[in-house]
Amino acid sequence: MISKYNLVFHHIGCLTQDMEESKRIYAVAMGLEAVSETFNISSQCVKVCFITLANGTFLELIEPVGENPSLQKILKSKNPFYHLGFLTDDIDATIERMLNDGCYLVNTVYSEAYNNKKCAFIYTGEMHLIELIQK
Repeated sequence: MISKYNLVFHHIGCLTQDMEESKRIYAVAMGLEAVSETFNISSQCVKVCFITLANGTFLELIEPVGENPSLQKILKSKNPFYHLGFLTDDIDATIERMLNDGCYLVNTVYSEAYNNKKCAFIYTGEMHLIELIQK
């Protein structure tokens, strides 16, 4: 658990231009072979998969699909580390607390990668992107 928000760290989101090549590189370079299925999340114009780093902790590979100018801009910046993901028992209460503490809500979605559970993307005051995922 983390702090007053009652969050559990879940993943680091990392952008890639080629999901299959990234999976191959992580398998060869680091010996990471526990890879989830690839999810096509049409509402966000991305494909994602999860590589297990440790029990309950993952690297999420995110490949933009089609027109996705904001993610393409991040890829061009050569900084593929995109966001941190946390599980929460009560996403609405967590969002409210974070907004009251000076964070900014980007959007909420129901993600196929999490069995259509509610997720929210929030920027901290320093513009670090946090993904909240309803447990």
